[in-house]
Amino acid sequence: MRPFDTLIELSENQLDEKRKRLAALEERLAEARAVRQALDDEQAREQQVASQETGLVGFAYGAYAGRLVQRREEADRAIAKAEQSVEEQREIVREAFAELKRYEMAHQARLEKARKEREAKDQMEIDEIAGNLLRRKDERL
Repeated sequence: MRPFDTLIELSENQLDEKRKRLAALEERLAEARAVRQALDDEQAREQQVASQETGLVGFAYGAYAGRLVQRREEADRAIAKAEQSVEEQREIVREAFAELKRYEMAHQARLEKARKEREAKDQMEIDEIAGNLLRRKDERL
């Protein structure tokens, strides 16, 4: 059964690598969402400052707001791209997991078949011994 053990171990290692890649992508997605949230927080602070000030600060806020819209759009695109990458990697992990399970199930089926064959062989030996004992007993009588 050694070939299955090797195949299962290889498949487990590949699955682990794919899970690590998924974790890295999920981390990148979380960072992109944090950037987006930071932009929203920054906007709220700047709006508050602009509403309290008059003159130059209020005038400068318009230019700032235009650039902020661009930065938020960039952040949204980064989030969308990261979400797509995460979903694609999740599918890859699901497929690798299913493949590993197929190997494990096939291995278990082979082990079960070998166990049943061993039990059948053992039972045949026991039946043969019992038949010999019965024959000897009949010969004595």
